[in-house]
Amino acid sequence: MNPPGHQVRRATLDDLQPLVALWQVAGLPALELEKHFTDFQVVARTDGPLIGAIGLSIQGHHGKLHSEAFFHPEQEEEFRPHIWERVQTVARNHGLTRLWTHESSPFWHHCGFEEADAEMLKKLPAAFGDSPAGWRTLQLRDEAAISHSLDQEFELFRVTEKESTEKLIRKAKTLRMIATAIAVILFGVVFAGLVHLVRQNRLRDRR
Repeated sequence: MNPPGHQVRRATLDDLQPLVALWQVAGLPALELEKHFTDFQVVARTDGPLIGAIGLSIQGHHGKLHSEAFFHPEQEEEFRPHIWERVQTVARNHGLTRLWTHESSPFWHHCGFEEADAEMLKKLPAAFGDSPAGWRTLQLRDEAAISHSLDQEFELFRVTEKESTEKLIRKAKTLRMIATAIAVILFGVVFAGLVHLVRQNRLRDRR
């Protein structure tokens, strides 16, 4: 739910310049982030001014929260929960099973993010970076159940495709048999016509 007088949404092209200014104020790599500005969820006043933003990069069923920034740090506590609510909605819509972040605010710990141990880091997508330090992670859904569900869907797809292929093969065989039968009939008609024509010519010759 949007806070009164504000909106939380995905960044648009109109947000690009304010975002660049925000990243510069926060000391973030604006030139690099500018290439992926549509990854950002923003909170802004309904009359325009941007208040803050956070990036959500997605790889498969994993998401990475990064580059959180607010123009006025004193507004973080007020608006961060609304951005988090928006992030959760986006995560659900994309079917994400796990989130990762380097954000160190206690807020994220209260949301359930925990330090990722060596075993957990094995699940970290390579696209999120190869540094093992400082990662926190939050499981959103049962990854094993998702994997099992995907396996079931793949098996159902495989069986369905096999049945479709078999139907096509049977149909092709039937059409081939029909075509062969038609060819035999046509050959028979042509042969009979030729025989009849030969007989007619012989009869004329005898006369």
